[in-house]
Amino acid sequence: MTIKVTVNYDYTQKELLGEKDVFEIPGGTTLSGLLRKIDIMIIDAGKSRGIDTTRKTTLAEGNLNACVVFVNGSAPTGMLEQELYEGDTIEFVYGFCGG
Repeated sequence: MTIKVTVNYDYTQKELLGEKDVFEIPGGTTLSGLLRKIDIMIIDAGKSRGIDTTRKTTLAEGNLNACVVFVNGSAPTGMLEQELYEGDTIEFVYGFCGG
């Protein structure tokens, strides 16, 4: 079973990924699993455009990289382990999501 979730990027990611994406992911995916997928997209987009992505990824060594992430309008307890569900909206907030 797959689910769809929407991700609204902050200005750090908009340069590489645009305003937002809708992801179709396997049911049971955690927020950290989705963020790892987004980081691969950030790194690939940076390589193709000649942009250094060192400080643009959402994760650093398995932790949030100077980033606050809301799921459906609030920061979940156990954020990275938060399981995502059909229709969730993920938002990078507070103006800077990346080292």
